[in-house]
Amino acid sequence: MQKAEAVQMEVEHLLFELNCCVNDLQNVRLQISADDIHQAELSLNKLESLISFVKIFSKRKIAC
Repeated sequence: MQKAEAVQMEVEHLLFELNCCVNDLQNVRLQISADDIHQAELSLNKLESLISFVKIFSKRKIAC
């Protein structure tokens, strides 16, 4: 019975921590502007392009 109570307390603690994280994320989301989102998307696209370039270059280098 004590083990079940300990597990229940741990679950409740994790749920509390999760709730705090969700609240923090909601607050951050309210502070992000549309321009910030656009800049993040552009950066992500640039990163994806760079990764693709490196993959292609690595394959060519291996083939040589």
